[in-house]
Amino acid sequence: MTTSPDVLPTPVQAIVSAQARRRPVTMITSDADGCPRACLPADGDLRVIDDQHLRVALWPTSPTAVNLERGAPVLLIATAPPDVHLVHATARRLVNAAMIWAHYELTVTSSQIADHGTAPQAQPAQFSNTTSTRGEVLEM
Repeated sequence: MTTSPDVLPTPVQAIVSAQARRRPVTMITSDADGCPRACLPADGDLRVIDDQHLRVALWPTSPTAVNLERGAPVLLIATAPPDVHLVHATARRLVNAAMIWAHYELTVTSSQIADHGTAPQAQPAQFSNTTSTRGEVLEM
């Protein structure tokens, strides 16, 4: 049963709002070696079910689906200006999914608003350098 958007928690509202305004919701998992894996589910592939559950459809052999099969946690990033919401979730594969897609139910475990601040600097930032490293950078 889908809950009315008026009573959804703010982070889940941010996901609905981002989709409605055609802003991508970024889904991050981690590969087996610990490297982060970003995924941008297409419109309609990520649905809010209720205040604690979402559903996502992925290509079954995609790196993100492989990570979810391993039990990797999920981080959803949704913007709702001026805030950026970080929504942590766990995934469970839904059996007998329609078509050939892998369908997962995401259960929200926690959420927070991303910090907009920057780390304090011990010394003033410099935007020029007496020695040029441009050549080294271009060779990379």
